Amino acid sequence: MILVSLRKMAPLCLSLWVAFALAQAAVEDSVFVPPKPEKPLRYCKAARQWVEYALADTNLVEITKMKGVVMNLRYATFDNVSGHDIYCGLHRAFLHRDAYGKLKRAVTLLEKEMPGYHIVVFDASRPLYAQEILRRTVRGTAYSSFVASPSTGGMHNYGLAIDMTVADSSGALLDMGTDFDSFERVAGSVGEEDGLKSGRLSQTQVDNRNKLRSIMKKAGWSLLPSEWWHFNAFPSKFVRENYPKFEF
Repeated sequence: MILVSLRKMAPLCLSLWVAFALAQAAVEDSVFVPPKPEKPLRYCKAARQWVEYALADTNLVEITKMKGVVMNLRYATFDNVSGHDIYCGLHRAFLHRDAYGKLKRAVTLLEKEMPGYHIVVFDASRPLYAQEILRRTVRGTAYSSFVASPSTGGMHNYGLAIDMTVADSSGALLDMGTDFDSFERVAGSVGEEDGLKSGRLSQTQVDNRNKLRSIMKKAGWSLLPSEWWHFNAFPSKFVRENYPKFEF
């Protein structure tokens, strides 16, 4: 009788196991999207203080009106992973002067290799208050390593990193397959092979990323394998040993 009962239960157990496995797979393959705040904030006082701080820092150069570069600072809008207007609508960006020269080279290379195209900046130098706001969006999640702690600082907090893309003469952004600040694995080169195999990415999208990478690499920037939009002026170890982090 026990053997018969077990035989009758086997299909049910198998069905339950399959359902559980599918549910687990769905969770593991799901895209992490930080929950939006109930009350989105605008950090206007801090943003104004940041601009004052940056203008007073002789190592920082403003790139807001730089030829061949257009501002699209996502943290100056509510349309970003934090859900807050971190820069209070101020589309003003700065870079350390040692990174500024490399950005100028990138602009020159882009004009030569892709005439009519221009660089679009999502973020550049980043104040520590902004770093903390972004850190909160991932703190306590499996994605906490994606945003550096303000205590140690990321390359943006030294003025030596830039988040960017490329747009054509009409202002249309090249299709890179994911949005800026996506947490998907396919958002970086580490996931592109799998993305192509699964159909999540097209060859055109990967080719567009490689065009951007090629120009930035020739201009002296380092690539970040997890984010197609992020570039460092120098390796992080060198930066931490030779440059001061922002105090604001």
